[in-house]
Amino acid sequence: MSEGGLVVNTALGPVEYQITGSGPVVIYAHGTPGGYDQGLYFARFLGENSCTLISPSRPGYLRTPLASGATPEAQADLYAALLDALGIEQASVIGFSGGGPSALQFALRHPERCQGLIMIGAIVRRYAPQEKLAQASLWAKAQARLIEYLLVSEPFLFLVAPIARLLPFGDAVEGMLCSGTIFAQRKTGYDADYVAFAAIKDGSLESITAPALIIHGSDDPDVPIEDAELLARKIKQAALFAIEGGDHASFYTQSRIVMPMITQFLRHVSQQKATPTALSPSTISQTV
Repeated sequence: MSEGGLVVNTALGPVEYQITGSGPVVIYAHGTPGGYDQGLYFARFLGENSCTLISPSRPGYLRTPLASGATPEAQADLYAALLDALGIEQASVIGFSGGGPSALQFALRHPERCQGLIMIGAIVRRYAPQEKLAQASLWAKAQARLIEYLLVSEPFLFLVAPIARLLPFGDAVEGMLCSGTIFAQRKTGYDADYVAFAAIKDGSLESITAPALIIHGSDDPDVPIEDAELLARKIKQAALFAIEGGDHASFYTQSRIVMPMITQFLRHVSQQKATPTALSPSTISQTV
C-alpha cells in the first residue's frame, strides 16, 4: 500500500494518486472509507481501455494529509489542482458513495473543467446516520456497529477474501472490500468525512451544467434513493438509472448493465461539449 501510490505536490497541497487505463479521463472520488486503491479496483470493473482513471486518496486517507482539503469544496479544488499538476485540462468525475459530495462540488466549482458527472450510490444531501441511530433500538444500534466494525476489520476481510475471489470480477470485489483495511491510515479521513457530511447544506444543484449519469439502487439502505432523485430533478442534463430492488452494491450486482453504461457515457461527454440536447429528457428516471 505504501509503495503503490504516487504523491504529487499541487498548489493546494500533497495528493496521493495513481493512474490506470486509457481513454477518456475521469477522476474517481472514492467512498468512505477508501483511498487510491479503491479506484484502481473499481477500474477493473470497467476494463483497461474504457477510460484513463485518476484515483486520488481523498484528504485524510493514506498519504494525502487532511490539510490538503477537509471539506467537499476543498477536495473539489484539490481535484482541479491535481489536474493542473498532471497537465490535464478537463476530466469527468465519478463520485461513489461518500465521494459524492466532492464530485458534486467539482462540477459546481469547476464547470469549465468537468466534462461529465457520474454519481454511484452517492451522497447528495446532508448525511448524519448517527443522529438516526441514536433514536434506534438497542438491537439496531448493535447491528450498525457490527457492520461498521466488520468493514474495517482485517481478520474478517481476510476470511471473506477467498469467497470474494470466487465471484464474477472477484479480484475487483476483493480489492474494493479491502479498501477499508489498514484503517489507522484512513481514520482521519473517515472521521472528517462524517463531520463534512453532517454540514452539507442545500446547494445550487441546478447550476451544474455538465451532463450527469446517476446510478442508484432503489432499496439502498445506506444512501437513500431520494438523493439520486433530487439530483435528477435539479440537473438539466441528467439521466437517472434506478436499479429496482438494488442496494448499495447494486453497481456490482448489475455490473453487466452498469459498466457499459458508464463507459458509453464517458466516451460521449469526452467527444462533445455539454449542450441542452446532449442527453434526452426521455432517459431521465429510467429503471434498469
